[in-house]
Amino acid sequence: MCIVNRQKFDNFLSSLKQTNQKLDFFVDFNKCSKNLKKISVHLNTLNYLLGKNDLKQEIDFLYSQNKECFSVLNLLIAVRDKNIFILDDNNEICSLKSYFENSNKIYKFMCETGLRDIFINQNIKNLSDYVFGIEAGLDTNARKNRSGKSFENLISRKFDNEKINYRKEVKSVEFIDLNLGSDLKRFDFVINTKNKIYFIETNFYNLGGSKLNEVARSYIEINAKISLNNKYGFVWVTDGRGWLSAKNKLEEAYKSIEIYNLSNLNIFIEKIKNEM
Repeated sequence: MCIVNRQKFDNFLSSLKQTNQKLDFFVDFNKCSKNLKKISVHLNTLNYLLGKNDLKQEIDFLYSQNKECFSVLNLLIAVRDKNIFILDDNNEICSLKSYFENSNKIYKFMCETGLRDIFINQNIKNLSDYVFGIEAGLDTNARKNRSGKSFENLISRKFDNEKINYRKEVKSVEFIDLNLGSDLKRFDFVINTKNKIYFIETNFYNLGGSKLNEVARSYIEINAKISLNNKYGFVWVTDGRGWLSAKNKLEEAYKSIEIYNLSNLNIFIEKIKNEM
């Protein structure tokens, strides 16, 4: 079944928002503080090594007293995963965590990463402060997820304001007569009305890229499967000027999927309210 969107595609495209980012989007400082608290004792212990000229001897001593404190050294080079593989100075493959097995390897780690000179020269005054900065930097990797979650929460608030009942993060397997083939979906929202059960996906793209074409393609396929059952409807709420780089694929999707953005979401909301 072909869905005719009420708004012309060119108008839909021109109304895409430039951003959904607020100032709290950039760094989640609460998460940084929680992550730091988990390892603060180890970092404070490692502070003992700052400014020590004979770093090898001091590492040997500290390792004999508290070898667990060295388990956080990976964070000092802004790496969370100690299980990653790297090339050592002999071009042999080894795991990062293998450097923390004894004091000799720890000293080697300090030398090869450049941390040895940083410690001796006291370029770092306090490792807790230093790692808090690293945590803030690493948290930028979570921005993509934060952007999607922020948009989803915005849609939730709009539904709440209009007293629309919905469920969030609903698995497709709950609906035994919904045949998606090998696709197992967790829909962002599900809304039940007298006419239909609507499965709703939401996303916001500040930036373009090949992923957007894939998203549109997959939603075209999912919509085709859902549309085979008149009990169900698929709705896609998407926004962001990242779509300008993939507008051809979005236009293709617009011909068959019921699509809204923030500017015209009120059309869908009124439709739902009329079906309640």
